[in-house]
Amino acid sequence: ASPGAAGPRAVDLGAAAALVARVVPGHGSDFRLAAIEGSGGLDVFEVAQDGGRIVLRGSSGVAIAAALNWYLEHVAGVNVSLPLQPIHLAALRPVPAPVRVSTPYRIRYFFNYCTFSYSMAWWDWEQWQRMIDWMALKGINTPLAVTGQEAVWRLVLQDLGFSREQIAGFLVGPAYLPWGWMGNIDGLGGPLPDSWIDSHIALERRILERERALGMTPALQGFTGHVPASIRQVFPDARIHQTGDWSAGFSGTWFLDPLDPLFQRFGRRFIERQAELFGTDHLYAADPFNEINPPSNDSTFLAGMGHAIYASMQAVDPDAVWLLQGWFL
Repeated sequence: ASPGAAGPRAVDLGAAAALVARVVPGHGSDFRLAAIEGSGGLDVFEVAQDGGRIVLRGSSGVAIAAALNWYLEHVAGVNVSLPLQPIHLAALRPVPAPVRVSTPYRIRYFFNYCTFSYSMAWWDWEQWQRMIDWMALKGINTPLAVTGQEAVWRLVLQDLGFSREQIAGFLVGPAYLPWGWMGNIDGLGGPLPDSWIDSHIALERRILERERALGMTPALQGFTGHVPASIRQVFPDARIHQTGDWSAGFSGTWFLDPLDPLFQRFGRRFIERQAELFGTDHLYAADPFNEINPPSNDSTFLAGMGHAIYASMQAVDPDAVWLLQGWFL
C-alpha cells in the first residue's frame, strides 16, 4: 500500500508474469503465480512445487518477484546481480520443500539523488526496465523516482511568469540534474533542449507505470524552497536567502523565506503540475540544504522551513508523506 493510501493495491499477476518471462526467458509456463491476500500491508512470499511447475505466491508483484529471486538463488544456484541480464536455465530444479518468507519492513527504500546522474542520466527504457526488475527481485518497494523533474520545473516556472531564458539559466545539464534538484547548483551544463525534457516525461511515465504495476510506491519530488536566482526579476518583493557556497567553489543558491507567501505558491504549483504529469503515490522526497549550509542556523528558521515544505505538499495532497533522507553532511 502507498503510505498515505486507503488500502493495498490488488496484485497484478500479469505484470509479475511478464517479469518472470523477462528474467528467465523460455520458462514462463514452468511457473504458476498466485496472490497472497490479507498480509496486513507487510509483504510475504511462498515458493513450492506443484507437479512439474514451481509455484510463486506473493502479497504483491514485488513479493512474487522476490519469490523468484529466492528460487533462483537457493534452488537454481544463480547469483542474481547487477547489471541484470536474462538468466538462461536448462531444466528447472524442483523445490525440495515449501518455503514461506515474510518481512517486518513495510518500506524498503532504494536510491539517493546522486544515483540519477553518473551513468543513469543517460539510461534508456531497456536499462531502466532491467533495473526495475532487479529492484523487484530484491524486494525493493519504495524507489526514488525523480526522472523528468526538469519537465515539472519548466511548467511551474512558465506558470509563474519566468521567461524561457530564465528557465534555461536555472535548469542544469543532464550530468548535474541531481545537484540541481537538491539545490546545490543552478544552470551548470545547460541549457537543456526541449527535446530532452519531453523525452524524459515519456521515460518517467514508463518507469512509474512499471513500478506501480509491480506494487511499488515510487517517491516523487517535493518543493524545497530552492528557486532561480532570477526570481527578483519576476517577483521584485520576494524574500529570499542565499545558502553557503557548495563544494568546488560553486556559489550559494537561493531559497525562498518560509514565511513568504510565494513559498506556498511555488510549492503547491509544483505538486499540482507533477501530479498532472506523473500522478502521485502520496510520497514526496525533499532534501533541503544538502551538503550546503542553510542561510541561518536559527532553530525557528529551520523549523519554519520544515513546516513550509510539508504544508505545500499537504495543501494539494492531504495524504502527503514527506520522505527525508538522513545523509546530510
